Amino acid sequence: MVWPSNTPLQRDNDTEAGIDVTDDFARFTQRNDIFTRAFWDKSVQTKRTDAFFASYRMEAAPRRGDGFTQRDFALRNASWLISDMVSDRAADTGKREGFQAPISYDTPVAPDQVTVEDLDKMSHEIKRIARFFGADLCAVTDFDTRWLYETRVDTRDMSEAENTLPEGLDNVIVLGHEMSADLVATYPSALAGAATGREYSHEAAIVMQLAAYIRNLGYGAVASMNDRAIY
Repeated sequence: MVWPSNTPLQRDNDTEAGIDVTDDFARFTQRNDIFTRAFWDKSVQTKRTDAFFASYRMEAAPRRGDGFTQRDFALRNASWLISDMVSDRAADTGKREGFQAPISYDTPVAPDQVTVEDLDKMSHEIKRIARFFGADLCAVTDFDTRWLYETRVDTRDMSEAENTLPEGLDNVIVLGHEMSADLVATYPSALAGAATGREYSHEAAIVMQLAAYIRNLGYGAVASMNDRAIY
């Protein structure tokens, strides 16, 4: 979808955020992100990229001393376990949940809605609950569909697939997850990936729990990681 022009409000918000959006703006296709291209684009995919992904399955993991031993890869891969469990549960249908497909709904929307009379108070409550579940940062903002992927990816053949959301969603809850600075400082070692994996596993639980809380209040909510929009 091409957006030939933006509303004055969108332009003001873009400027305030330091984003320059031109009139020929078009939504991004997830198939073209660099991680997905490593599976289908021969100008990106190499033996080294294949080995990188294989190492997350303890295959072809290099052994080059501190940060690259079997123990280091074992820790990194274990840190991704919960995230991987979510991602793999619908793999046979071409959905890598949380990354290249939406996270499935585990909680139905309650038939009775909790009355919300004060939006600011509700926003503060959502932030408090997010921190309770483990988020380090939480903010609430308007939903801007321009940043949604135009299409997602069917991981069975890396083709484009529909990227839709339920009607009636008009807010976005943004969460931040702090990684271990000590481990991140060891990049490109496998140990650094343990910092990333731990927070993706935390994130998988946190977004699903927060969405479940909102749905239990009687309102629609969609848990999301890297699967819906550009981050």
